[in-house]
Amino acid sequence: MSRIDHPAYMRPLTLPWIRRLFSSKRSDTSQHAARRYEVAFESAQARSLVWGLHRSRFDPTSARFASQEVIAMVRRELSHDIGEISADLVARERFGITTAVRGLLERMLRVPLVYTLGYVQQGDQKLLHTPLEELERMLLPGNAAVAQINLHAWLTLSSHEIIDVTYWAAFPELCSRKEQESKVLFGHPGQIEGRSYHPQLVGEEFVRKVGILKEYEKW
Repeated sequence: MSRIDHPAYMRPLTLPWIRRLFSSKRSDTSQHAARRYEVAFESAQARSLVWGLHRSRFDPTSARFASQEVIAMVRRELSHDIGEISADLVARERFGITTAVRGLLERMLRVPLVYTLGYVQQGDQKLLHTPLEELERMLLPGNAAVAQINLHAWLTLSSHEIIDVTYWAAFPELCSRKEQESKVLFGHPGQIEGRSYHPQLVGEEFVRKVGILKEYEKW
């Protein structure tokens, strides 16, 4: 009896095939997450301009800054400085602290950083989220300054990489031990696992106008 080979679709997948399959799926997911952030960031820039807010200059680049060496350097510096502040204060004053460290990080990285406002999604939870209609309403004449707001602040590099220096304090139970110890998340939207950032506005003018920005001189 002659030997008949099984059709290709009936042959078991070898380990390299499996690796390539899952690697391809991860790559597609990563690219989707990265593109989603870029689109949301562009919309946040346009929205800020339409709302009469100062729009930060942004020149996108494909170069990445978050090498292991740079991440370690940033973590060391911020762990030393922010580590002296209680977690409660960091969470409460996240807008001012993010403003304060921006200058330090720009000097370290030698690249402009855009102050970014929005919300974070981790799993099925939208964290520190306020709908756009409510944010816009806060800017109307006659509205009183707010004491608190469901909104988050982080920094965006020209590569669309993200530096978040206060999330560890606001949601310690959702952070890895490394992030809690280093006091910072530094990475590209396509590579941050389990968490996504959603820009709504750019620049500090919004938080100044609604009265929730406390500025620090330490840095």
